[in-house]
Amino acid sequence: MFGGLNSLYMNNTYNIFGLYIQSIIPFPASPICSLPSEFVPDIIIEYGDTPGQLANPQKKGLRFQAAPREFLLCVDSVARYYVQEGRRITIQPEPGMDEESIRIFLMGSVMGALLHQRNILVLHAGAIAVNGQSVIFSGHSGIGKSTLTAGFHQRGYAFLADDVCAIAIIAGKPAVIPGFPSLKLWADVLKKLNIDKDQLESVRWIQGLEKYFLLAKPGHDQPVPLKSMFTMGSSNKNNIEIAALYGADKIDPFINNTYRMSFLDGLGGKKNHFRQCAVVAAQTSVYRIVRPNKGFLLNELMDMLEERF
Repeated sequence: MFGGLNSLYMNNTYNIFGLYIQSIIPFPASPICSLPSEFVPDIIIEYGDTPGQLANPQKKGLRFQAAPREFLLCVDSVARYYVQEGRRITIQPEPGMDEESIRIFLMGSVMGALLHQRNILVLHAGAIAVNGQSVIFSGHSGIGKSTLTAGFHQRGYAFLADDVCAIAIIAGKPAVIPGFPSLKLWADVLKKLNIDKDQLESVRWIQGLEKYFLLAKPGHDQPVPLKSMFTMGSSNKNNIEIAALYGADKIDPFINNTYRMSFLDGLGGKKNHFRQCAVVAAQTSVYRIVRPNKGFLLNELMDMLEERF
């Protein structure tokens, strides 16, 4: 059904998450312009027919089904996404659906599932580089991970990841792999950062809500050794508190902030995932941030964190 389209767009080749990705859909990233004749991509993203359901799913959610080596995401009125073996993503769009809406889920849940299939530790977090090492900001949705990441990037720190943060273990040492060079930010956050939202692409699928893509300037194309994780929470206090975590308490932020943990129940990678979290936590300085519920105090928080950098 879609086979004739694939050849038109396969020149969209990128190095993202340390993988060579050849995609029918262009990403907000710089493509690789010159490839050797014997080049074979790590990942292929194409249009095609997808199954309506998996034959033997081990886990079902509201929109997804997961089994060892395969994953299916069904988004009403947008597309079905079929992920196989950590190597191929097949997309079957709904009639008339625009590319921008399809890409939103492709860059999020779908890519997260593919990284899980490749046994890469994936966190719901933002990341920057500080003096040749990486720093991660994690926490529940809406706590301010992207805001903090964008604020530091605006201060001149190299951007590494937003939302989908991949960690490799290289020669026994954890490192953040640079992801998509873009952030999704609310309109009020852009106002705090003095960024004109009218110059940005809106996140079109979130109807009635003002969220926008902000392109970041990539600063690294290789994994950056992991130094610290700051896990964020909030309280009714008026001041910011930052405390170091020790021992077994360091593992929980990695487990609790794993990207789409429910996917792993079906993909069969939970045992390896716990081992990865333990290895990474043991070699990372982990801190808990508690900020006021009312008022983000962004600049004050960044100043306090810079002292720990």
